[in-house]
Amino acid sequence: MSPEAFHRTLPDVIVCPISSQPRYYQRPGPGDHPLRQWKAVGLRYPSTARVSNIVTAEKKIIKRTLAMLPHDDLERVESGLRQALGL
Repeated sequence: MSPEAFHRTLPDVIVCPISSQPRYYQRPGPGDHPLRQWKAVGLRYPSTARVSNIVTAEKKIIKRTLAMLPHDDLERVESGLRQALGL
């Protein structure tokens, strides 16, 4: 989630967890944003961006990254981030 220019010299990155748990996709709660085009980004199952669970993670534990979210999914996640952070 954090751009490379921001975390370039830091040991951590800011990430938004994505869950494949059906309950978050089928009945999203506040801060949950089901990804409509989950296959397009390389996910195997219907998945949900969990904006309410933003965390930092050490770069060395990141095993893979996803392709850029399609515009409509990205827009909904960004909107959720603005709401969560009061921006």
